[in-house]
Amino acid sequence: MTDSNDMSNEAGLKGQLARADRPWRGDEHALQVAAAREAGLPAGQTAIDLYTEGFRRGLQERDPADGAIVLRGRTVLRAEEMMRSLKPMLRFLRIGPDAIGLRVVEGEFELRVAGQAADASEPVQGAVRMVLLIWIASGLIGFALLQGGSQMAALLAWGVGLLVGASALRRGQVSGRTMLAARLAVGLGILAHEEQLILPPADRGGS
Repeated sequence: MTDSNDMSNEAGLKGQLARADRPWRGDEHALQVAAAREAGLPAGQTAIDLYTEGFRRGLQERDPADGAIVLRGRTVLRAEEMMRSLKPMLRFLRIGPDAIGLRVVEGEFELRVAGQAADASEPVQGAVRMVLLIWIASGLIGFALLQGGSQMAALLAWGVGLLVGASALRRGQVSGRTMLAARLAVGLGILAHEEQLILPPADRGGS
């Protein structure tokens, strides 16, 4: 009996995971929001979370061609109208207009954030400051060792400092870009819920 229950639970879990991998669909969105409302959960927050997840699935964190963050979806707006709607979010995220590219073709939009802007976000700048501190500290330690007559130890301190700093910088760039991409998806999710004028990308059978 226990084995049967375990198999049933496992099958149910696999079904949930399979549904989670699907592109965003309007009918499923409405059903999940209604279910959350019936369960006493905040329907508005549930809707935003579902929209955000839909945009996240259509997100490309780094375009191999130019390093841009790319988000896709659908809209009834023209490009200039959608850009006006996006301005408060972009201002909050401190992304300048020169770093944004937006095009709308046959009801589908593509929002691009230039790679330079993504790599210059606040988390990345924090990582750069940390790397500078690491390099300065290793430089001072190495200089002190060199003054003490230990050339090999000084070279080792400088080498370790360079390696640790480079590794920290790389991690900061990756995490900063990921954080900015996630914030963009959340911003689009909030906008979709509030204005109902943009939607996540959907499969051909989606609504």
